[in-house]
Amino acid sequence: MRFEYAPDESYQDVGGGQVLHSAPGFPGFPARLALELFERARVLAGTGRVGLWDPMCGAGGIVATLALLRRDALTRVLASDVSDRALELAVKNLRLTTPEGLAQRRGQLRAQSAVTGRLESVDRLLEKVRRGPPVPADLARADATDPADVARLDLAGIGVVIADLPYGTQADWSSEAPTPAARTLRTLAGALGAGAVIVLSTVNREDLRGCPPALRSFKHGRRHLRMYRVEEPTAR
Repeated sequence: MRFEYAPDESYQDVGGGQVLHSAPGFPGFPARLALELFERARVLAGTGRVGLWDPMCGAGGIVATLALLRRDALTRVLASDVSDRALELAVKNLRLTTPEGLAQRRGQLRAQSAVTGRLESVDRLLEKVRRGPPVPADLARADATDPADVARLDLAGIGVVIADLPYGTQADWSSEAPTPAARTLRTLAGALGAGAVIVLSTVNREDLRGCPPALRSFKHGRRHLRMYRVEEPTAR
């Protein structure tokens, strides 16, 4: 996949556990790829500023990264997951999108005698978030394959969804028919307004079995990426 919107520059401040919290079992998502997918989806959605939702947020890295890098393009972010452990990490990372959270994180890193580079990353992120008001962030426990769970969420203003499907030892996504990915896509499309864009990412192409043809399809490294735009009949 050729990058069109995310500059070829260093993203170390929001990647590699430099500042954001991480834990075993919660793989990170490449920051540059998250930015590229968000911008492509925003163009397809046809909006300027937009609400972003990650329905399988894990540690919340995607929403936190974009709230730090593209706060001017976001009206709000929503992170949800079925795992309580994931939500514990996500709330910590979403707090890092505020000046108060980053200042606290800097104190933690100093107490841990963190390398200077990590402190410099915090300082650069602090400079970014102090330039304007924080992005409103919400967190919720929900199963993205369950329409009843999703129906309880506040999805007002959500125009872009980025979902990195579980993989590895986290879940077996290939043994059911229809696959969880297909059920997730149907559930999300049924809950969102017309024009919203859904991005699915997986390292296992088989996960996408049963999903309808995508509006856009990409491959980046091991990741298979699909983009869908919700049309009026689907959203009802």
